[in-house]
Amino acid sequence: MNTKIKTLASLFIFVLFMGCSGGDDGGSNCGKVESVSFYTSPVSATLSFMPGSNANSFRIEYGATGFTPGSGTVVVTSNSQQEITGLTPSTTYDFYITGICSATENSAPYKLSSVTTQVSQCVGSTTVQIGQFYPDAVDLQFAFTGGSADHFEVEYGLAGFVLGTGTRETTSFGSSSKTVSGIQASTAYDFYVRSYCSSGETTAFVKYTYTTMGSCPKPVNLNSWNISGACNAGMGETRAFSWSYLGGNPQSYTISIVQEATDNPANGNTFETSNTSISISNMYCLWNAFYVRANCTGSDRSEWAGPYYF
Repeated sequence: MNTKIKTLASLFIFVLFMGCSGGDDGGSNCGKVESVSFYTSPVSATLSFMPGSNANSFRIEYGATGFTPGSGTVVVTSNSQQEITGLTPSTTYDFYITGICSATENSAPYKLSSVTTQVSQCVGSTTVQIGQFYPDAVDLQFAFTGGSADHFEVEYGLAGFVLGTGTRETTSFGSSSKTVSGIQASTAYDFYVRSYCSSGETTAFVKYTYTTMGSCPKPVNLNSWNISGACNAGMGETRAFSWSYLGGNPQSYTISIVQEATDNPANGNTFETSNTSISISNMYCLWNAFYVRANCTGSDRSEWAGPYYF
């Protein structure tokens, strides 16, 4: 009789223990994820897994291998395949994946250890050529020395601004140029530029400082040609002079014709016109170059453009 009582008592204790332990999930109805796999790029890791029972979303926490759970970066998703971006090339990470079944019930976490991202494929540097045609816009021409870049990014602001506080703009996919509008004339700006590679990586920012043109920029595209005559034949030459102006509508232009390009244009033979071209007759034979400047509002004058030899 005593033997039978002892046997029943042992069986009761065993059943009670099994009912309370519940294996890895502590008796929870929220099953742990399983069959976890992954693949990586230089800056991302894509995780795939089988959901545990009753889980409707998942909490993924990750950090450099050895990090303490609770101190990592967290992503919550309803998908059983999730891309984790913004990682560092050639770096090893740990991932903890927890199933979420309700507001109060989670599964035990699945630890995925030692996931190493691929070696960087974006090892070149970014350069930019900065120029202007108009006082209120800057034209940027980007280049990437490490091959091809999908697109480029620029952050800009007044010289001395802190990176991250400026205005950011990107080029369209496959484009290497960008026009930045709404800038101030005669002002120093900092431009930080970087490349986006096809792997999803970015290069480090490179800083360029550029002072914008004044509100009265100098003319461009100087040109000159003979209309008639030739001074060396004693006939007196008539010559045309032309240029382009992209900064607005100046009140007038001053053209200065000199004997040597090294002469000061302010001391040359000057002529005024309101057009972007002028014809001059009875040209002096020793004149061989010309300069032109724009006369804007008030006393605002552009720099001399030139010399142009003829």
